[in-house]
Amino acid sequence: MVLFVADKDEISPSEVPFPVVFTGMGKMRMFSSLVEWHDSLPEGRTPVVLNIGSAGSARYPIGTIVRCIRIYNGGSELVHDCIELEGEGASIFSGDYFMSTQTFSPEQVKELSQKYDLFDMEAYAAARFCQMYDIPFYCLKAVSDNLDGNLKDWRSILADIRIQFTQLLNGL
Repeated sequence: MVLFVADKDEISPSEVPFPVVFTGMGKMRMFSSLVEWHDSLPEGRTPVVLNIGSAGSARYPIGTIVRCIRIYNGGSELVHDCIELEGEGASIFSGDYFMSTQTFSPEQVKELSQKYDLFDMEAYAAARFCQMYDIPFYCLKAVSDNLDGNLKDWRSILADIRIQFTQLLNGL
């Protein structure tokens, strides 16, 4: 298993039993990191890809870790398509911007948060890449904000999320 993570505050590689690739935020950075990683794989080796990270949600409390199985590609025209994974889990809108009333109107945030469980900026790129290359893919997101415009100190929330992800991954 290889972890693909956008932000270095979301996991500490020395504390988990899996290789970690930090990608930076956004779908293009995630996709580019996956291409580079894939190009460096030894022939015939295909590990499982796990995308972990933070996400906004109006449905789950801050700190909740959620498995994402319906991954929507959001963009300027909102939703382009969806990749569905097997199993039980939630939907995630993977957009180009942080979901907030600073980037979307309050009406749009309300409407989108009624349709989708979580919001991030990387999951779709990872899911799409893995689908293209027939790589087993899983996605776990931890809620870092509730889309209510009252984003607390994101870095301190990530510190708590890092502890939760570390415990979860060490238990696998």
